Amino acid sequence: MKRALKGTIAIVALLSAVPVLAADYPYMRPAYAESWKNPDDDLRFEFGTRYWLSWGEQDASFTAAGLGDVGVTTRDQTHIVELHGKIEDLSTQTYLTGKAGIGLSTSGTYAITPARSGAIGRNSAIGYAATDFGWLPFGKLDEGFAAGGFVGYQYWKDAPDIGSGQVGASFDGLGNPTSFTAAKDDLDIHALRLGVKAQADFDRFDIQGEIAAIPYAHVSGTLGGSSPDGFNLGGTEYQERAPTTLSGRGYGVMVESLVGFHPTENLTLRVGGRAWYVEGVLDAQFSANAGGTDQATLNLPSNFARIFRYGALFEATGRF
Repeated sequence: MKRALKGTIAIVALLSAVPVLAADYPYMRPAYAESWKNPDDDLRFEFGTRYWLSWGEQDASFTAAGLGDVGVTTRDQTHIVELHGKIEDLSTQTYLTGKAGIGLSTSGTYAITPARSGAIGRNSAIGYAATDFGWLPFGKLDEGFAAGGFVGYQYWKDAPDIGSGQVGASFDGLGNPTSFTAAKDDLDIHALRLGVKAQADFDRFDIQGEIAAIPYAHVSGTLGGSSPDGFNLGGTEYQERAPTTLSGRGYGVMVESLVGFHPTENLTLRVGGRAWYVEGVLDAQFSANAGGTDQATLNLPSNFARIFRYGALFEATGRF
């Protein structure tokens, strides 16, 4: 009992002394510097949409040894809608971007020589998806000007609807197709991007531009079939019996520039331009029937192969 009483008296005495001790103790500061920021304050986000009024060109020529050349040419106008986003880390001067676009309407003309030519159909597939990681060590992202470099990857599908979209599935004794199977035009590009970027932000305006080299791109796909028209090569009529496949590598360049206006603190409207160019070396695998007999598949190396898409950009973006 006495021990409990003594303990109670000691606790009461200690609590009574706390205000006195606190009065003599220096002001207690928090465990972190007052100048430190919440990490979230160093991140800046942008999300928006773009409209790309684009024009596209494809040009390729392949040589069939001893038979002659086969050429493909397309000219199109495609209306593309794009979604894009960016995260900027102001403390490290780095950023991560992403974008994806799809063509809503494509028109134009094509020529497959020496087979047929005509208008591009309604089943075109133009689209892309890309991501970049960049570091802008020159200047400050939140103080008006910054510049540096980036690395990225882009997938690009460029498949205007050309040809009749079919090849022969069966043939009569003269080599004329009696039934058909689908042969979709479908070109895929997987590209590595290495580039430089600069941006400047003023009170009501901003400007940004980038140029990216494509040191390597893998290109593959198929060409739309031309049946029932055939290829007259070396005086012999050849009818495709399977889609003509393409594969190879390429290189090129991509450039983009935009000027923006800030009607409010968090809204930006931009206008500018963009151009993508890739050329390379492709091999075409051409399978045909001639005179009612299936011919051995021919490997047709390219004399040249290039793809070009360019046009005007219009953007609306929110920042927070």
